[in-house]
Amino acid sequence: MEAEQTLELREERLIADKELRDIGEVVVRTEVEELPGRLEVDAVRQEAAIEHVPVGQFVSERVAPWEEDGVLIMPIYEEQLVVAKRLLLREYVKVRRVETTERRLFEETVRRERLVIDQPEHTDLIHEQFPAEDPPDTAAPQDTEGQPDQPTGGFLTSIVQKALK
Repeated sequence: MEAEQTLELREERLIADKELRDIGEVVVRTEVEELPGRLEVDAVRQEAAIEHVPVGQFVSERVAPWEEDGVLIMPIYEEQLVVAKRLLLREYVKVRRVETTERRLFEETVRRERLVIDQPEHTDLIHEQFPAEDPPDTAAPQDTEGQPDQPTGGFLTSIVQKALK
């Protein structure tokens, strides 16, 4: 009878091992840039339009000014010397409010911060992603054409957090 033999079968396998190594740094900072700002404002101004209305009527007493349909009416009296003194209502003065609008232009320099990322070792590991549309009154973002999109969080977030410490 033959003795039983056991054969061991061996196999080689590839095992991937990853090492984390530092290949550069990124400096994150802001710069303040100055932009010309423009603002047009409508300024309302009230003026008085005065209309003289001749009356030429003798009256016996004075009447206080009154308002009629938004118009202030002020009687103007004159005493005339004659054999007898009489009170003459010479005219009414009508005073209206007249609104005019003029366009005024204000120009002033306004400041805005923008993000600057410096890579002293030029590793090209940072890829910025900007929204499709600019918010109102902002300049266009820096050109990122040809750079792949980087998901938010992860690598970039950790670099920014390290830079802000």
